[in-house]
Amino acid sequence: MARFGRSLWRRGTILALAVLAALLWAPPGRAAERLPIFDTHVHYSRDVWETFPPAAILEKLDQAGVPSALVSSTPDTGTLALHQAAPKRVAPFLRPYRKPGDMADWFRDPEVVAYLSERLDLGRHVGIGEFHLMDLAEAGTPEMRAVIGLAVARGLFLHVHSGASKIAALFEIEPELKIVWAHAGMGAPPEIIGPLLDRYDTLWTELSFRAEDVAQGPDIEPDWRALLLRHPDRFMIGTDTYTLDRWEAYWALVEQQRTWVSQLPPEAARAIAYGNAVRLFGAGKAEFWP
Repeated sequence: MARFGRSLWRRGTILALAVLAALLWAPPGRAAERLPIFDTHVHYSRDVWETFPPAAILEKLDQAGVPSALVSSTPDTGTLALHQAAPKRVAPFLRPYRKPGDMADWFRDPEVVAYLSERLDLGRHVGIGEFHLMDLAEAGTPEMRAVIGLAVARGLFLHVHSGASKIAALFEIEPELKIVWAHAGMGAPPEIIGPLLDRYDTLWTELSFRAEDVAQGPDIEPDWRALLLRHPDRFMIGTDTYTLDRWEAYWALVEQQRTWVSQLPPEAARAIAYGNAVRLFGAGKAEFWP
């Protein structure tokens, strides 16, 4: 995964330079028309804190034209530190991971539910996740069912990194769930994503790591364009800053997403760039958005 992140960093940097050149040669006023982005997949975990304290992270968001972000971290301390620094800009989500190794078996750890309940009692988080479900059986463990119960009882979103079958399994357990599907399944094509969005009204998805699928060349792929325009109220933008090098390349990652979404009709582009996330999570609704 780290190798994949470094590869994307290199591709994103090249794209960012091309975009910057385009902005410099654009007609006057073009740069001012850049869409603001609500980044719905930000991590601010322990390995980043020393290099980029909260003030430096907020500066990066400003430079990239990102007024608000959905933030989670391992441990949760990072999320709350960033939220404290800018409460109107951060939508805090709570990961079940207290340390990186928890990713492997958190869905079978009886202490996870108590941990989540205690942290949620702080009253700051609007969702649980991002968390990973790699196998279908993981979606139905007693611990996972308890997490589902917490989410529904408290009206919280789940931010789920999984394949399509696990998303369907979660909704089978509890149809009232509100799910943000990380990366639209990472590799799922439009013909898989579309029927899930058709079937589940409370499923949304963010497209971190998917820019090169959505637009493999300079233009949005036809099947992706059709899907985005069929469900413009269900897609959002994300970067997934899970490593230090992705924070170092943050401007490029945002610009990579902004480039393709700006090709859509204005109403759809605004919805996907920020409108859907503002409606769902409310961060900075009155102050930061057109």
